Amino acid sequence: MTNSFFAKYGAIFRISFKQAWNNKANLSGLLFFLFILLFIYNRLWVVIGIQDNVSGYNAIYIWYLLLAEMIILSSPRMERILFNDIREGNMAYYINKPISFFLMRYTEGLGNMTVSFLIMGGFGTLVTLGLTGQPPFAWHHFPIIILMCYISSAINLLFYTGVGLCSLWLDSIRSLGMVVERLAFIFGGAIFPLSIYPQWFVNIAKWTPFYSIYYLTIKLVYDFSWYNLFEAVLLNTLWVSAIVGFVIFTYRKLIKKVDIYGG
Repeated sequence: MTNSFFAKYGAIFRISFKQAWNNKANLSGLLFFLFILLFIYNRLWVVIGIQDNVSGYNAIYIWYLLLAEMIILSSPRMERILFNDIREGNMAYYINKPISFFLMRYTEGLGNMTVSFLIMGGFGTLVTLGLTGQPPFAWHHFPIIILMCYISSAINLLFYTGVGLCSLWLDSIRSLGMVVERLAFIFGGAIFPLSIYPQWFVNIAKWTPFYSIYYLTIKLVYDFSWYNLFEAVLLNTLWVSAIVGFVIFTYRKLIKKVDIYGG
């Protein structure tokens, strides 16, 4: 049964991976946007760094920005995909099938996300090296940092999947998705590290999932330590448990609604 489970969802992952890999137009647009973003912020931080006599900050912030964008931009808009599935009744088709609608959609998103993450990671690393030179981390730590960012991307995808399941109570998901996205930028330090904000603001951010999904993971690029790594893993594990609990609760409510009302 276990082999059948992995074979089934592994096949979904591979199909989604191949489809995303063959979508050259989307990947090209993603890389172009990433390049423009890195170039603009590099020029910005060079100017600020020179003025403040802290030129080392440039490399730190550009590498920080690269990893943040890898986490954010690699994920498909799962909340909108699930909203359309639920509102158009696509979910009802899978209720009596030997496959979980939620796991199917999440696995598809994971395949799509993996392609974007790998392409952005390879391209972005070369561009950032060209812009900043010596990175602010030891190279033997880099695989661990990238792995943590990939895990955070998967958690981010799971989080937005949970947002999409809120369609059970909402008539539109776009507004909620935009609010959550802005909160992620603010409390996750997705553009600038939270270390530059007042302590009272950081204390508030610590109570949100964005603090560990984004900030604690990304800051490993300039402040790597085994303690920081353990803290990021621990908090991400706790938030994953909370998100999964919400997803299970909501998914059961959706299934019950479909069974009783037919959608």
